[in-house]
Amino acid sequence: MTSIDRAANAIATILIREGIDYLQSKAVIKRARAQAGLSAPPEKRTSINRLTVEEELVFIDHAYEASGATGLLLQTLLETGLRVSEFTRLRVEDVSLAERVIVVMRGKGSKRREVPVRRELAQMLRLHIGTRRAGPLFQSRERGNGSLPYTYSRQRIGQIVRQVARKAGITKRVYPHLLRHTMATKLLALGMDITDVQRFLGHENITTTRHYAETTAATLRRKFDRVTAPAARSLLSGIQHDRGDDAALLAADLLANGRGSNGEITSADA
Repeated sequence: MTSIDRAANAIATILIREGIDYLQSKAVIKRARAQAGLSAPPEKRTSINRLTVEEELVFIDHAYEASGATGLLLQTLLETGLRVSEFTRLRVEDVSLAERVIVVMRGKGSKRREVPVRRELAQMLRLHIGTRRAGPLFQSRERGNGSLPYTYSRQRIGQIVRQVARKAGITKRVYPHLLRHTMATKLLALGMDITDVQRFLGHENITTTRHYAETTAATLRRKFDRVTAPAARSLLSGIQHDRGDDAALLAADLLANGRGSNGEITSADA
């Protein structure tokens, strides 16, 4: 019997003996925790680190300054939002330039998915691949020790990301997964449906994707713009005057989540 089992049995005996019901038991546990000096751990941060638009631009610029191959490698890693383990396994055979998709053959959970790429990136990949029909999409100059020769390791990709970020003067910690965070928040900020972003990233659970949606600064900015627009302020002021604070707060929430274009108040929103 574990210490948890013994403690649970002792508490159960006391609850039964004292005739404590369920609601009272919650108060008992709360008071016992306080007397024992126990407190809940700090809440996990929900804010997800990412590159700002300015940092992303300077990061890619410095990658291409290092070399064309480095620039394309990091641009592809960023724009596909792949996990670094998925990226290092990419092969020429996984790229369909006609369909503009990269096929991740073995994503997390050994699942297959197709990731679309922009026309411009597809064209650059076409030039990069040339006449090759097989082999690593991005070839390392070192043979390596793995089963696939001349394939970048996860550690080497991380090293390249850090080196470029340092030369770009980015002071925050930059690592491959940060590029994935950056792409996810960008897609949500541009209005891509969260379920589509989930498929793009290969998340099994949409709760994981929601972490990006809840912390997307651009999403918050759009809501802020909607409720601070002159028309919205005037409408909310009138509702507050006629119906009180509670009604005004409800209206503000509805406006923040409304779908008026360019932040304007539409008749449907009103």
